[in-house]
Amino acid sequence: MEYFFTKYRRGIIGYNQTIKTLIHSSVRLVYADWTASGRMYLPIENRIRNKILPFVANTCTSSYQSGIFSSKLSK
Repeated sequence: MEYFFTKYRRGIIGYNQTIKTLIHSSVRLVYADWTASGRMYLPIENRIRNKILPFVANTCTSSYQSGIFSSKLSK
């Protein structure tokens, strides 16, 4: 199973992140709170950035295509 999930683990943003502590200059960050939220996953974040965010606009307007797009997203 370790081998199977390696490619997914590498897509987690911050997977190899290190932090500085009072005792050590560099410690690998361990994220252990998956109850309410998880870490961001790069393929999903890239899809949001490339396919949705360029078209996000005020949902109160229908005079521009981006406003219509944003209104449809909220339904």
